Amino acid sequence: MTTPNWPPGLLGNNVRHTHADFVARVEATAMKNQTRPLDKHAVVSLREISRDTVRAVSLLDVARTQDGLVAPNAFSIAQAHFHAEAWFRAIYADETPVGFAMLEDWTQVSSHEPHLYLEKPYVALWRFMIDARYQQWGFGAQAMQLLIAHAQSRPGAATMLLSFVPAEQNPEVFYRRFGFARTGEVDDGEIVMARKLV
Repeated sequence: MTTPNWPPGLLGNNVRHTHADFVARVEATAMKNQTRPLDKHAVVSLREISRDTVRAVSLLDVARTQDGLVAPNAFSIAQAHFHAEAWFRAIYADETPVGFAMLEDWTQVSSHEPHLYLEKPYVALWRFMIDARYQQWGFGAQAMQLLIAHAQSRPGAATMLLSFVPAEQNPEVFYRRFGFARTGEVDDGEIVMARKLV
């Protein structure tokens, strides 16, 4: 495995830091902000990302075996600022950022663009990730329930969509647990799934 070429802005003292260095920094920051050790019973919430938290959220990452299955959080956050339909949040377990989610929510745009066969506004899971250190803790399942509840609260939205890369380690089995099923559609090489919201 090669060391990633980090942008100059992520380099300190002209020394290239490894991915592990950044993970250690995020963990150290999280530990300072925690009032108690993180465990599987932590309360999961979706929170807006601020100037104080954007760095920590941007550095969350999936396992190496999941590379290519989801865009980096920093890219998603930047992209969201140029899409009116984007709704994005950090996933927290107690006071620790553990993941990131972004919805494509056409109910918040005055003139929506229907997706393929859909005529009504819809909500789609655009990005979803849990940091490698916190996978298998149940945080992803709790976050997914919160995201579905948010989608169900959107006026006029009857369907929630998502898509996944058909590669090893893909999350299809996880999504099926929440009522998503394949639609038969393929969008830019990704398998589309959907579930009813009403």
